[in-house]
Amino acid sequence: MLDTGCLHGLAGFGARTEENLRHGIEILDKAGQRVPLGTAMELAETIVAGLAAVAGCESCAFAGSLRRMKDTVGDIDVLATSDRPAELMRSFTALPLVEQVIAAGDTKTSIRTGSGLQVDLRVVPPEDWGAALQYFTGSRAHNIRTREIAVHSGLKLSEYGLFDVESGAKIVSAAEEEVYARLGLPWIPPPLREDGGEIEAALRGELPDLVAETDVRGDLHTHTDLSDGLAGLPDMVAAAAARGYSYYAVTDHAPGLAMQRMTDEKTLAQREEVRALDGRCGGMRVLHGTELNIDPDGGVDWPAGFLAGFDVCVASVHSHFDQPSERMTRRLVRACENPFVDVLGHPTARQIGRRPPVEADWDEVFAACARTGTVLEIDSSPDRLDLPAEHVRRARRHGVRFAVDTDAHAVPHLAHLRYGIGTAQRGWLTAGEVVNTWPAAELIAFLRAHRPSS
Repeated sequence: MLDTGCLHGLAGFGARTEENLRHGIEILDKAGQRVPLGTAMELAETIVAGLAAVAGCESCAFAGSLRRMKDTVGDIDVLATSDRPAELMRSFTALPLVEQVIAAGDTKTSIRTGSGLQVDLRVVPPEDWGAALQYFTGSRAHNIRTREIAVHSGLKLSEYGLFDVESGAKIVSAAEEEVYARLGLPWIPPPLREDGGEIEAALRGELPDLVAETDVRGDLHTHTDLSDGLAGLPDMVAAAAARGYSYYAVTDHAPGLAMQRMTDEKTLAQREEVRALDGRCGGMRVLHGTELNIDPDGGVDWPAGFLAGFDVCVASVHSHFDQPSERMTRRLVRACENPFVDVLGHPTARQIGRRPPVEADWDEVFAACARTGTVLEIDSSPDRLDLPAEHVRRARRHGVRFAVDTDAHAVPHLAHLRYGIGTAQRGWLTAGEVVNTWPAAELIAFLRAHRPSS
């Protein structure tokens, strides 16, 4: 419709508005019926927990793109083993979230939830659990590679197991580790299974020891109700301490984001509160930070003298998302060159399904981060997951350091860390490459070293 010129001449529909509408429609078309990782994860865990409680259910887990921690999910695959499959299927179709039963059978049943998401349950014999989990985790490209390896060894790999072609005998199928081992491979973590070099790395014995959620010692990007958060500083600090963190930074918005009505006085008053809470919750260090706004030319909110008082400064793009690539690149590079900017927050500024990433020469930006020591953030909000995994891999080649933060605006958001870790794993990151896995003393020394000497 937009390309036919139907909106030309209508009041309020100029060329810029028409272009924005076209862009929005393109985003929706690309998203299709896919939902954010967090939405799918909560739904899948509810289903798995419900099925695991059914008598006779021996094992139950989700597979597919959800297990690979993709940023969006088209449908949910659930696998189970049971000696009473009919009872498990009945329990599945009776779950409160079921809106429609698409198909029902002895080994596979498909339902649609009220949100429109399809969920497929497959029940397999216990002895086939490993082969089925490997097959239905995917990706398709990864599975093609593993089947090719099997063929070259005189074997056949399917969701039912690994078989000898000549005799037809089943060799292994009960555990994923056994399936991979028989193919001459170590077990490959699901987030890597995209045929992105993981097979070659596995054959060379060079798979990375991926960062895990348990490696994280603190969060460097969070908000309170002083800006646009929903919880007060004491509550956010207590919740962070309850997670066992060694350090925690509050980084409320700076005054350049006018809607937050931040002032120097409010910021300094908060700093006093932060200093009073420092070390009071299980010895956790509480750091006073800010999330600065990168203006259209790459500048940030406060002058150097004021910025020097913060323990950590995150700088993010919050406006002028449609700048041409060349100008956006200069904007981001200039922000990285500011010696008080420690972390480049949600670097592409994307919002999944709602706003596309900004356009920039990312290799130039990543090179600037490596040169200046600016940390690249992986924002764990399931609506962002920014830096995206494919960009993480590119940045990693430049030698950049990363931070996996939650950008939490409420206490429950602190648990979103796992989504950022999933993205970091898809980007092949190890713990040493993520600065907020470092001990407190090492991290604080790094942040201080990044600042100009007085």
